[in-house]
Amino acid sequence: MTDLFSCRNPIFTLPKHSDKLCIPIQKWEFLCHTLYLKKYPFLLGPKGCGKSSVAKELADAMGMEYHAFNMGQAFKPKKMFVGSLIIGEDGKTLAVRSEFFRAFVSDRPTLIFLDELTRTPAVAANFLMTVLDRHQSYLYDEDSGQRYNKGRNVLFIAAGNTGFAYVSAQRLDTAFEDRFIKTRLDYLSPREESALICSRIDGVARKDAVRLAEIARILRLGEAKETLSVSLSTRQVLDAAAYLPLGYSLQDVVEEIILTNYMLSGEEVLARALLQGI
Repeated sequence: MTDLFSCRNPIFTLPKHSDKLCIPIQKWEFLCHTLYLKKYPFLLGPKGCGKSSVAKELADAMGMEYHAFNMGQAFKPKKMFVGSLIIGEDGKTLAVRSEFFRAFVSDRPTLIFLDELTRTPAVAANFLMTVLDRHQSYLYDEDSGQRYNKGRNVLFIAAGNTGFAYVSAQRLDTAFEDRFIKTRLDYLSPREESALICSRIDGVARKDAVRLAEIARILRLGEAKETLSVSLSTRQVLDAAAYLPLGYSLQDVVEEIILTNYMLSGEEVLARALLQGI
């Protein structure tokens, strides 16, 4: 495979992803090219549509080290992004660098995944403004008064949810958003999802996989039309399918796994009505 970071060879050979990932080829190529150009993809889409899996596959395919961080937990950004100070056995103050810091200054090809970016606390977003600046990316350690530049071959990829169903998500500052190339990811088509079920879950009858994928399509359409406020993730579909080889009927998994996803929102009756006749 052509070295992703070689400046002497302008030809870039697109790497392949593993058989476990189901993604349109055009989308995969676009994301690979985005990293090749040293730009930062921002994967936007509903829950459970494969954003985290895509990020990990990109790192593996590009031969990059991979580090993932949940931005919704960045309430202490200095500790998360730089590290903390401790008192050593000799009584001297020592700086303990965080995993993020070590990945950020790495001299190896590294992909840092910023998950749940749309849940980033405001105080952490301010830290990230300089971190994500593609022209002068750095971290400033106020304790030592030193500035640490990003490793030359360190790149970022982010993921987040949009829409009214995600009550903890928030609109990001426009200047912050401008650091990224926004990319839309969506759920698989029923044909793709039924094929994924059969490939991931041994012993599932194809007819059940097809019907389960169709059930998911109908419920997602209900969310798109705002009949429902909750969608059904690919992860939940695979969770349901895992019970079928154990002797549970399709009706069983719909009742016990699919419809219960709508209990907390009070929409189980609505979801059940949409599935009448399936």
